[in-house]
Amino acid sequence: MTAGISDVDERQCTYHPNVRTRLRCSRCGTPICPRCAVETPVGYRCPDCAAVRGLPTYQTGPSVLAKSVLTGAVVAVAVGALWGYFPSWQFYLALVLGFGVAESMSWAANHKRGRDLQVAAIGLVLLGLVVARVVIAQQNPFGLTLDDVLNHATDPAVAEVFQLRLIPDLLFAALALVIPYVRFR
Repeated sequence: MTAGISDVDERQCTYHPNVRTRLRCSRCGTPICPRCAVETPVGYRCPDCAAVRGLPTYQTGPSVLAKSVLTGAVVAVAVGALWGYFPSWQFYLALVLGFGVAESMSWAANHKRGRDLQVAAIGLVLLGLVVARVVIAQQNPFGLTLDDVLNHATDPAVAEVFQLRLIPDLLFAALALVIPYVRFR
C-alpha cells in the first residue's frame, strides 16, 4: 500500500471492465481509464459527459442535391476525359477524380455531409471511370468495335485497347471511390 492511497479507491473502468483505475470523470464521478478518458478544459471526463459524437449529417434538399450532383458530374466527366487522354497518370487522376468530385459536391451543398451525397458522389466517380475507358476506346488503334469488345473481353488485344491491367486498375478505382465515401460519411 502506498502512502495515502488504498486499493479500495481502485475500481473497474465503466467502459473497459477488465481495466482497474483510480481515475474518475470530473463531472459524474464514473470510473474511467486513460483509454476512454476525454481531456477537457475542466478535467478528464467520460465519453458520455464529454459528449463525444460524430459530426452531424444532413438530409439535403432536392435543389441542393441536384446542384451538387450537376457540379460533381461536370468534374467527373472532365477528369474522366483527361484520364482517357493521359492513362499513364492514373494514380494522380484517381486522386483528382475522387477529391474533385467530393469537394465540388461538398462546396455546392454548402459543406453538408450525408448518405445521399455519399451515394451520388460514388456514382459520379464511377461515371468518371467509365468516361475514361470510353475515351481510351475512342483512341482505338486496332479498329475494334463495341461488339468485338463485348464478345472477346478476355482477348489480350481488347485489354490492350482499353489499357486494362487488373490489379492497378482496381486499386486506382478503389482509391477514387474511397475518397467520396470517407468525405461524406
